[in-house]
Amino acid sequence: MSSTIVPQYHIDSPAKWALEVTGIEIVGWLYPGEESRCVDLRARVDDRIYLGIYGLERPDTQSAFGGSLAALRTGFIQHVQVWRGARQIALDWHDGKQWREFFQAPLYTSSLPAEATKPRRLLRAALTYQTLHHLYRHFHRASWHEICRETDAVLRDVLTPTSDLVIGDHFLGHIENPGYWINVGYGKFRITGWIFGVGRAISQLSATTGVLTENRLVYPKDRPDVASHRSDHSNALKSGYYGLVDIRSDSPNPANLKIFAETGDGTRPLAFARRMYFDRRDEHNGPIPIYKPFYFYKVLAAYLRGWLLGSYKFDSWSEARGEIARLKAHLAGTLGRGETKKVPSAIVRRRDQDPYTRWCWHNRITPRLRAVLQKDATELIRSGGPLISVLVPAYNTPEPYLRELIECMQKQLYPRWELCIADDASPQPHVRRMLEQAAKDDPRIKPVFRAEN
Repeated sequence: MSSTIVPQYHIDSPAKWALEVTGIEIVGWLYPGEESRCVDLRARVDDRIYLGIYGLERPDTQSAFGGSLAALRTGFIQHVQVWRGARQIALDWHDGKQWREFFQAPLYTSSLPAEATKPRRLLRAALTYQTLHHLYRHFHRASWHEICRETDAVLRDVLTPTSDLVIGDHFLGHIENPGYWINVGYGKFRITGWIFGVGRAISQLSATTGVLTENRLVYPKDRPDVASHRSDHSNALKSGYYGLVDIRSDSPNPANLKIFAETGDGTRPLAFARRMYFDRRDEHNGPIPIYKPFYFYKVLAAYLRGWLLGSYKFDSWSEARGEIARLKAHLAGTLGRGETKKVPSAIVRRRDQDPYTRWCWHNRITPRLRAVLQKDATELIRSGGPLISVLVPAYNTPEPYLRELIECMQKQLYPRWELCIADDASPQPHVRRMLEQAAKDDPRIKPVFRAEN
């Protein structure tokens, strides 16, 4: 991509940069042309970065630039916080490879109150559980130096202010899954939640982490839980949604998830916007995570040290503390402790057995199984069950084997059987003797003595 690309843009508001309030919303559009693409947008107030929302529909720019989809999705919203003494604001667009500045203006902040000083960076408590879990999952065995380095890299992203939209105007809803972290190795992630309109109907939902491509979500689905809590809205029952959303591994981190709602008036207002932070590591490789209190508090110390040193603050420390306790309980309850467990001697013995012996042990007749089979056999006899005939040839069969055969048949739980055994003139006298005695003791045993083999 050429370094001389100059996109066309316009700032709708604010009209001037002589500011009287600290929180401002910048609204406008940026069109990079048909051959280039803009995937994200941000603002810089001096050295402080703020992430915006890009890809909103602007029919006015579409009609002005030829009617293409790229010309339609050019709108942006950018929230920034300024302070007394801030000197300059700049806007950057991301072309898929790097950030490029497209706008710059001096700030006039003398009208701001004296207490409007540069704010400390703010860490949202809602990010604590997943961010700390990410760090523990991948770095709990690492050295203190490595944990601090990785934590600082993660905090650079999560401490950057965003322009997230929790829920759009005239909607009620929530993104349930995912949270704020996604693994980009799969190229997709699953999203679930609920939403319904207030005074407006929703016909379709679409989600995207890009600009020109998007994924349609399955909507509506029954959500009786939502309906039970929002009985004042008749459309709360049909409010569920779910689906898969594409994510490019080369997207700038964090990606901007946007969900648009197609409404009955033909518009597609923005329903949700949320920044999603990337886990680029293969979760199936590396050592199996274990839980040890020392590991947990080491990662936690790296995570909190910036807060303790005053470089950032939590929007709610009580909420963050609750999330930390919840994660600790989760890790302690789901991960092993790393000890080598002693294998019971009975299992060791079975491991040393041949496969058939192990099969026999796993398929043995237990007292409970015997009772079930006995009941089934009794019911089968009452209903006129079949006669099972077992045909066996015999010739000089060793006495132990012949005895096992007879005893095996007599131990059957299903009693309606007959053993038809033919002695082919065995020279060994025990064969005829045992068969005659067995037939005398049990009429179901029916021997035949042949004159020749």
